[in-house]
Amino acid sequence: MRQLLKVAISFGLIGCLVLSPIEFVPSTDLTVQAKSASTTRTAERVTTEYTKVYASRSKKAKVILPLTFGTTVYQNATSGSWTKITYKGRTGWVPSATLMPSLISTEYLVNRTTDLYATWSTKGKRVTTVQSWNHVVKTGEYGKWSRVRVGEKTGWLPSSYLRAPYSNNRIARTVYGSHTYGVDTQAEYDVVYKRVKAEFDAKYDSAEFGFSEYIIRVLDGERGNRDSSDPEYRTPNNGGLLMAEMALEPYFDGSMSLKTYEKMYRTDNFLRYMHSKYKSTDVVGDKNLKSAYDVLFRGKNDCDSLEQVKSLVYDLAGIDNVVVGDGITHAVLMFKVDEGWMGSGSKAYTKSEIDSINSSSVYLSYTQKGTRISY
Repeated sequence: MRQLLKVAISFGLIGCLVLSPIEFVPSTDLTVQAKSASTTRTAERVTTEYTKVYASRSKKAKVILPLTFGTTVYQNATSGSWTKITYKGRTGWVPSATLMPSLISTEYLVNRTTDLYATWSTKGKRVTTVQSWNHVVKTGEYGKWSRVRVGEKTGWLPSSYLRAPYSNNRIARTVYGSHTYGVDTQAEYDVVYKRVKAEFDAKYDSAEFGFSEYIIRVLDGERGNRDSSDPEYRTPNNGGLLMAEMALEPYFDGSMSLKTYEKMYRTDNFLRYMHSKYKSTDVVGDKNLKSAYDVLFRGKNDCDSLEQVKSLVYDLAGIDNVVVGDGITHAVLMFKVDEGWMGSGSKAYTKSEIDSINSSSVYLSYTQKGTRISY
């Protein structure tokens, strides 16, 4: 998998920069207001400390039962700083500050090999050892410690040892199948989609993203002068022809039909336009930077977030795609054309390469049918 990711430079990726695979050419903040309501839908919550359940919204009220930290309860309503909950059929009120959203289905990566303890201390009984970059499921927190599940075993480890989960797993509804474009909330997703869709509808089919003059000339049979001793060799005109020949290699060597080549050419030129208009700064080492919203509205980017913008552009162009990574440092987009799945060059992946990807990669999004890629 690492080798597949390393060679993903011909189609859209050199390091963490999104470039055109074919063309050789060298904000506003959103504030989402939370609604204040006296009642909410029933939702799972987890206690973050020892607390008591009271018959009414006062610590002077009758105590119905105590709850230890890490207990899963169901929230029924809120009022001021109190939350009405149900636990094992019994209902009462607890201070809202003692609750957090349930994390039962939240997956993390452990960024170092560590022991798992029976309690929130290294003095606790050792439950098991978790190897670096293994996946765990976080089920609770207490102070600087997190309770996690590994297989059938549950224990505690320092929260600082956990890598934040990929943000593109956090929203429920998408416009394009299973794709989520690496945003944290539905509100963020909506404005990302709206911005890209508006640009796409206005600009995608324009002449500026079509074949350049040199591409057309080469397709018509013209060729550049490759004799470096000829004075014409270093002229801009000759350089343009030679670069167009290089760009057209996927078509000339039979890796792509002209129909596919033209579609990719236009789509990636449009993507280049988007990155030029909505400029963003490369940020290295920010584990929370995974969002298309970061690129388009916050002006920040890394590999994951750039590939999420690319995923939406490809979707709008009718090109199915997935975003995969090694689960640690890198992510790339792979896309489906008539010739098959591509991404690490101008040739379609072989069955063995796809099998390797499916066995070793972390999927950050899936195909439009909600599945992994297949041969």
